[in-house]
Amino acid sequence: MKQAKTVWAYTLFGHDDGSYMLGEETHEPEHQSGEWRFGVAGRPHPATCPACGVKVDALYIGPEYRVKKRRRDITATYDGYILVSERLRRVLQEGGAANEDFIALPADPDFYWLRPQKTLEYSAAERAKRCPACGQFFDEVAPIPLFAGKLFEPIAAGVYRSSIEFGSAPLKAFQVVIGLRAALAIKANSLVGIDLAEVLGG
Repeated sequence: MKQAKTVWAYTLFGHDDGSYMLGEETHEPEHQSGEWRFGVAGRPHPATCPACGVKVDALYIGPEYRVKKRRRDITATYDGYILVSERLRRVLQEGGAANEDFIALPADPDFYWLRPQKTLEYSAAERAKRCPACGQFFDEVAPIPLFAGKLFEPIAAGVYRSSIEFGSAPLKAFQVVIGLRAALAIKANSLVGIDLAEVLGG
């Protein structure tokens, strides 16, 4: 008889908002057919690496950005920002999130960027094309939650982010992990747009 696996924590997801925090201006870099970057030719977006297009300004927020899918309590931009409503912010705080885990959007007071301060160790099953300018990888896919193999008990409370971002430049994003108390608080409320995935261990 197989032993039931332990739920160590939950990964929190939001559906695509259909928008980009870094804006709609994009271009195809010279001699790199099939790739694209934020900004315009000869003037890359100031939050990105001019060489590879990966976001290097970790705290950048578009000064005029507003959420499109406003009926949701959580939504995600294509370029990796998890945005939450005031209602979900309060629920996550009940589950142990800190005030510092939420960054106000300057042009949209109804939503916050969920950027947890605490990190959990992750790796990527596949990495490719390390940039000599910024040191980041162009591709990092298939997240591996290394932290789960080092726990002695489930994560009870709090909100965390993965130690690295996943995806392909310029669309990379960290994963958000929440403790069991935060997951229970979410399930006890009628919130819109939320997906939770179990982080399992032996």
